[in-house]
Amino acid sequence: MKALFCYSHDKFCLQEVEVPAIGPSEMLIEMLLCGLCGSDIIKIFDPDSPKPAIYGHEVVGKVVKKGKQVSRFSIGDVVVAAHHIPCFKCHYCRHGNYSMCSQFRQTNIEPGGFSQYIKLSGHHINYTTFKLPPGLPVENAVFIEPLACCMRAMDRVDIQPGDWVSVVGAGAIGILFIQLVKLAKAKAIAVDIDDSRLKLAQEAGADALINPNGEDMGKKIKHLTKIGADVVLLTVTNSSTVKQAMDYIRDGAVINIFGASQKNVTVDMNLEEIYKREITLKSTYSSTPQTLESAYQLISQGRIDVSGLLSETMPLSQFKQGLDLMLSRQVYKPIFCLK
Repeated sequence: MKALFCYSHDKFCLQEVEVPAIGPSEMLIEMLLCGLCGSDIIKIFDPDSPKPAIYGHEVVGKVVKKGKQVSRFSIGDVVVAAHHIPCFKCHYCRHGNYSMCSQFRQTNIEPGGFSQYIKLSGHHINYTTFKLPPGLPVENAVFIEPLACCMRAMDRVDIQPGDWVSVVGAGAIGILFIQLVKLAKAKAIAVDIDDSRLKLAQEAGADALINPNGEDMGKKIKHLTKIGADVVLLTVTNSSTVKQAMDYIRDGAVINIFGASQKNVTVDMNLEEIYKREITLKSTYSSTPQTLESAYQLISQGRIDVSGLLSETMPLSQFKQGLDLMLSRQVYKPIFCLK
């Protein structure tokens, strides 16, 4: 079978590898589509990330082979599958820190989403694999895993109806967040330096749009909210976005670091201010089986619209072109197929 190997940030090769063998509780799917995630890009450019490697985890595939013990799915079913599964038993899991669980970090689909065939373990089948309902476009299902990550962040920040939520970055994740904020009956402020992305954010339901390159963000947010934003969701995290958030949040607000920052980026913060204003800093990494189930339901029911995020599907042989399109912000999320 064919699989895409990453050798460096500018060298990708489709190579022949063995089809994974499956056991009685496992299943083999043929990749139909796989999205490129921001976490994939971080690994691609990280010199410390082992290479060559097969990346990709936002997978939709067709069941082509299953073990004798697999009863949930049938040959020919089209499924969406995610990659990490917590143990639900360890100290981290008991505290809700599922993505800190050692099993969570060790589990993965084999050999990776950017390959012709993918093996799913029994745990994947039981916890992170869902059959697509009739009529759901396959492309839409690619967004179930990233939406699940967003939903986990929403669970961690306690947004109440009527709250003002600043969503920093109107990329694919930001657009998903805006829709989730609206489903929570709160008000969304979309922040981005790209006016075309702000336009899509408005179509997604944003109540206010801010381009910090041309507006006084702090002044506008204070005017809109009267006391400051209740929650900030940082899909773009750097020293500037964190410092800006501190300036326009209300006392007692929550800042959630969602988008991974570059390595060794530090932010000078006034601890006395954080203490006296009761500011809460949180972060969210990845999804859980519970939020995957919820995301599956939202997208299956059409309650989250991803049509504005879709671009032309590209073959894996053009992966570098798709990566460059995403880096240059010409597309929201490249989606790849084998051919």
